[in-house]
Amino acid sequence: MRRPTPCLHLERRPSSFYWRRRVPKFFSENASSRFFVFSLKTNVVREAEVLARRLTWLSSLAFDYSRGFANMETGLMERVLTELVRFEIAASDQARAVAPERTRKEAQMAAQRELALQDTLREALLLRNREVARAPVQAAAARLGVNIMTNEENWMVIAYEATRVLLDLSVERSQRDQGVFSDRSRFFEVAMKADVAPSMPAYRAEPTAIAVHAAPVAQVIAEPATATTSAPVSAPLTASEPIQPSPSKATKKASLKLSEAYEKYSEARLAGKEGKRPEELAVKANAKLMIDVIGDKQLGDLTKADFIEAFSIIQRVPAKHGKSSKEVRTIREIVEATDFEEQKNKALVRAQLKKTGASQGNIEAAEHQENIARLRVNTVYRHMQDAQRVVRYMEALGYLSENFMENVIWSKGELERLEILQEDNSRKIWGDELPKLFRTPLFQGQITDIGDPLFWAVIIAVLHGLREEEVLQLRTDDIRTENSIVFFDIKVGAQWQRLKSKAATRRVPLHDSLIALGFLDLVALRRREGEDRLFPHLKRGKNRRTLSENFTKDFTRFRKANHVYEKRIDFHSFRTQFNVEQIKARTDSELRHILMGHEIETVNLKHYRGDGHDLAYLHEIVQRVDIDVSMIKSPFADGNNAKVSDLQATRKRLRVV
Repeated sequence: MRRPTPCLHLERRPSSFYWRRRVPKFFSENASSRFFVFSLKTNVVREAEVLARRLTWLSSLAFDYSRGFANMETGLMERVLTELVRFEIAASDQARAVAPERTRKEAQMAAQRELALQDTLREALLLRNREVARAPVQAAAARLGVNIMTNEENWMVIAYEATRVLLDLSVERSQRDQGVFSDRSRFFEVAMKADVAPSMPAYRAEPTAIAVHAAPVAQVIAEPATATTSAPVSAPLTASEPIQPSPSKATKKASLKLSEAYEKYSEARLAGKEGKRPEELAVKANAKLMIDVIGDKQLGDLTKADFIEAFSIIQRVPAKHGKSSKEVRTIREIVEATDFEEQKNKALVRAQLKKTGASQGNIEAAEHQENIARLRVNTVYRHMQDAQRVVRYMEALGYLSENFMENVIWSKGELERLEILQEDNSRKIWGDELPKLFRTPLFQGQITDIGDPLFWAVIIAVLHGLREEEVLQLRTDDIRTENSIVFFDIKVGAQWQRLKSKAATRRVPLHDSLIALGFLDLVALRRREGEDRLFPHLKRGKNRRTLSENFTKDFTRFRKANHVYEKRIDFHSFRTQFNVEQIKARTDSELRHILMGHEIETVNLKHYRGDGHDLAYLHEIVQRVDIDVSMIKSPFADGNNAKVSDLQATRKRLRVV
């Protein structure tokens, strides 16, 4: 006989669930059956409670979300995200309107970058990664003067919606960039909605009179009709009536491009017609940067907005920009790619660390490591100064009607504030790292070229405070002797030699430690070989055409390979070390400036270049640099193997030792 199936009945009682069991008597008397019913009852109750709690939480969350989002002021999210959209669209439209002509390849690359951005945003939505929206949301909130970081829930909701907004923005930018607009031009709409047709404007062409029927559209400029510049509206112009030329000042403005303005300024500076400081002669780097960002526009077409936008971009230029001769991208493309890479890396790091349960402090520290170094504040400010000099000069000549750099260049207070806020990347001295450097194989006898500049340039710099290029461009004739004192004669003795300033021309006596290591043997060797340069095999860089360009990269690779690399310690740190050693020896500032070739406004240095101090005294000052080089093995330690012998150099070296 078939047994009846156990039945469970759910009854609703106030404030609780009550289970009433309906089973046959014979079934309930069985122990195993009783245990089965009890277990089933317990599990169902537990699942029902969990389900009820989830439904309550979801309904509350949905209700909060429908109102905007939880605990946030009504309409605030809408204000922030609307501001984000309006700003981004306006900024992209402005950038597109003033951008120079581009090739089809450049347009395709821009489209590919936008698609890559969209893929990243979709991935962020997939992974619930809200970090991609942090910077845009904070910037939009800052423009509105509001604070949205009231709690974690607020941030999660607005960041999610902002990520969707950013995706929509990217799609819209991509379409507009290809000439596909969701609405018609506002000027077209105004013209179509006008009740009364506007009066016929007068026309003029630049720079010479052109007949109306022959005037190209690009050369025709509309102006308000006046009695002196145009015929009455009722008397339309005919082909026989020439258009009046523009005023002379406007013609003059339109006759010069930005590149020509920089050339004109440089010519005037070289001729000594403008300014007082000799270091202002070099504006080539600024000219290249500004023309790349703004475009080689006619001066008459420039606006203050061009310079505001230019320096907002220049501040984001990577610090390593210009160090690769293979770079073909524009500044804007480089900045966009750098921003995208930095944001992507930060988002990935944050997502990974959040999965592992890392603390907020460690997440922020890891994100900070993904920051890509940009131009330093002082570098940007120097570009501002150079641009302002050119703009002022063009204004003085009448090519510009106003100084577009006014209120664009930072004030002294703004500069100081930005210097304080930027990360401390100031150069450090070698200090305790110097003995580690001297114990690397190169300085311990494992050297294949006895004239290796990696060996000699380091020792020359740290013992004498010479600049990197000053050391590398030394000629054999630059090592001279006067009254038995050997010295570096730092000057421009050849067309390819360069000095930073007039004060860099100086005489620096050789340190005894350099002579003891056999430096004069190297000089004698180069002279016998007929070499003009002390380091004849160094090659110039492709970008700046300096010897230091490639050498710096070699020195960095050398330090990394030998585990003596630190970001804030480089070749110039030897020069800093020299200055610190002189300060420790109580050397007064004037003598330090003389030996290091610094600019200083004193009568002795300005007019006599420190010639009031004789070589014997300067030799004594140089010896104050107390750097232990005893662990260094000289490449000329074995004169026979090196096949070098110079009686005078040997005597000098032995006398020092």
